[in-house]
Amino acid sequence: MQLRSNVPTTFLFLALSSVAFGCHSDAPATGGAGQGEPTTGDEEARPQHEAVQIEGLMGTISADTVERGIEPRMGRFLRCFQDRYGSLDVLGGRFVMSFRVHADGTVRWVFPSDSTVGDRETERCLLHVASGIHFHAPHGGEAEFTYPLSLDTADDVRPPLNWDEARVSDALSTGGSGLLSSCRPAGSRAAYRVTAYVMPGGTVEAAGAATDDAEAIDSLDCVAQAVRGWSMPDPGSYPAKVHFEIH
Repeated sequence: MQLRSNVPTTFLFLALSSVAFGCHSDAPATGGAGQGEPTTGDEEARPQHEAVQIEGLMGTISADTVERGIEPRMGRFLRCFQDRYGSLDVLGGRFVMSFRVHADGTVRWVFPSDSTVGDRETERCLLHVASGIHFHAPHGGEAEFTYPLSLDTADDVRPPLNWDEARVSDALSTGGSGLLSSCRPAGSRAAYRVTAYVMPGGTVEAAGAATDDAEAIDSLDCVAQAVRGWSMPDPGSYPAKVHFEIH
């Protein structure tokens, strides 16, 4: 499913992935998760199709139920990107949201288990929108699932240079351990997947982060802010985008 707006870019819905069966904590969601505003009856729902069950930790929720809850918010998800184009026109990437839904259909928590968006401000906006969704009640109790979104760089904008992790190895060596000691919760072994935009001169214009550890989601702002203070190699005359892990 594609969603287009007056901004020349494509918002591509990717297939729902299966739920992770690891035990998660009751950690609150980053970006305002919890009991948010329900979707309203005025918002258009996705047409019915063959249901696929997504098994949860305690209950089940169908793919169709998930889509009908999320699709009316697609315009708001898109606006999270639109609002940042003025500051970061090369913005784009894939964003995987991990949800846990209460038995009444409200969101218990949602956090980014993976992201290549590379802009914490956009990521927080996406999570805030997601936290307000009111799904139809799962069967058999609370349920967990993941939902990926993807947005390409605008059609009239040249994509950033694609760097591999080796290009920033010196910055990782210098700043990685300090970041973990200052940002990672005490006793946690959380790993972070980080994406950053490096501007001409080697400054980091924006950074975003994801983690599989629900206990560490409150540290993502700290991680992104720390990376923004790093000195990176100079990409030359055009921005570069780089993905790397800190663990």
